[in-house]
Amino acid sequence: MINKKIQWKGFRPLPGVLLAGAFAFSLASCDTDKVVQVVDPAQLQPGAVNSAAAVPSLVNGAFRQFVGGYSGLGDDAFVSMGVMTDEFYWGDSFTTRFAADRRTLQPPSSGNISDTPFARLEQARMLARRAYAAVGTFESDLDDPTDMRSELRTTEGYVYLTMSEGWCGAVPFSNVPDAGDIDPNTIEYGDPLSTNAMNQQAVTLFNEAISLDGRQLAMVGKGRALLNQGLYAQAAAAVASVPTSYVFHIEHSTNSGAENNGITSLLDNGRYSISNLEGGQTSSGAALRPDNNVSLTATSAEGLPFRVLQDPRLPWIARPGNGRCFTSSVFCWRNNNMPDFDSDLPLASGVEARLIEAEAALQAGDAATMMTKLNGLRAQAAAILPLLWPSQRQVFPPPASGAVSLPALADPADPTTSAAAQFAARRDLLFKERALWLYSTGHRLGDLRRLVRNYGLPQASVFPSGPYFRGGTFGTDVNYSVPFNENVNNPKYHPEACVTTQA
Repeated sequence: MINKKIQWKGFRPLPGVLLAGAFAFSLASCDTDKVVQVVDPAQLQPGAVNSAAAVPSLVNGAFRQFVGGYSGLGDDAFVSMGVMTDEFYWGDSFTTRFAADRRTLQPPSSGNISDTPFARLEQARMLARRAYAAVGTFESDLDDPTDMRSELRTTEGYVYLTMSEGWCGAVPFSNVPDAGDIDPNTIEYGDPLSTNAMNQQAVTLFNEAISLDGRQLAMVGKGRALLNQGLYAQAAAAVASVPTSYVFHIEHSTNSGAENNGITSLLDNGRYSISNLEGGQTSSGAALRPDNNVSLTATSAEGLPFRVLQDPRLPWIARPGNGRCFTSSVFCWRNNNMPDFDSDLPLASGVEARLIEAEAALQAGDAATMMTKLNGLRAQAAAILPLLWPSQRQVFPPPASGAVSLPALADPADPTTSAAAQFAARRDLLFKERALWLYSTGHRLGDLRRLVRNYGLPQASVFPSGPYFRGGTFGTDVNYSVPFNENVNNPKYHPEACVTTQA
């Protein structure tokens, strides 16, 4: 098994004796009026890190900023942007979260929950480029410059991939010089890239990373980007050598709020919760509440019954206390895959690789292979789930054997129906399996957009639609807008090209 985790470290205090000695020395030999004068490491100028010793920190810093955009620094990030799908619903009073959950985004000038993740991802890309240049400058003094280059290209690739899945099909990518001070006057403003172009750029970067050291994280990222482009056979080939036991975790910490798992923090605070049949209606045509219904099916429900399935891939409990959200009229539930602030989040895995292969088999008309891939994962659930979710707390009663298990699935296609109907049944099963294996890992928004873009389904049959449980109706947004500051500052960006209602 290959299990890679990335974590940023907090400051570690000096041992008491050394600290006392250092302080005594300062009193004896220095002006005590200057004892409290310190340099804030968060405010260092670029020249202060212009050394070989600083390069590892630059590499880690680029990935840390990606973590902030993807998983969060204890706050909203790409993963929580999945509230636009059927994964989560809104549990507080913030208008930006309301707008995302109801799929009626605010105008860019008013802001959206996607603005901070956008900025962090763009910063991660810039930091990765500059760190890559620093590796070249100090290559002879570094222990493993090839590994650093691969990691940086992988980070940059995941930025383009994430942007392609979360934002509209017109995202600009500007650049600054790879070295020296960052001067606003030297910004090279970038033209907006389409969804397909962002994925193509991601594949290019992942290919470079793979050529450097065979990085499996890049292989899974490449497969995901190719899947987004509808290149199914190529996607399967990209992940073929990734073992099912492989997991790359984003690791969080309790050292500070900014190091907490973002989605855990948001669910813990009652900002979001695990949904059930979102977009469904009651028999009278009213909105079915996603927070407390106990149904497996509902009229016109686009969303999956995530809670009522009681699937071991998504264990949940009521929010501690009175079970209510930040808004007390709404019920909230916590994800027990990530129960703690320092819970790990899988960014990529061998499970995802097998799901990519299953989808390629579906597209090739090979139903037997698709079912073999899906059932192979289910048969290994007891071994796989602890790898994906090291902090997981199972809450549903296991079978008499005491081991978590998932029974084998039968091919859902009715052989007496048309080929199109059989394909649709298998497609729906595949995407349900993806939704449960990859819940709350940042995959669902891209999956729903692919169902519209690549499979030709109407967005109202994929995204939650109809009456909204907290008033009004769902809108038609299926992705997020580029922040307003691009319109203000980037002369090459034209906001009318950013269409949030197109997958």
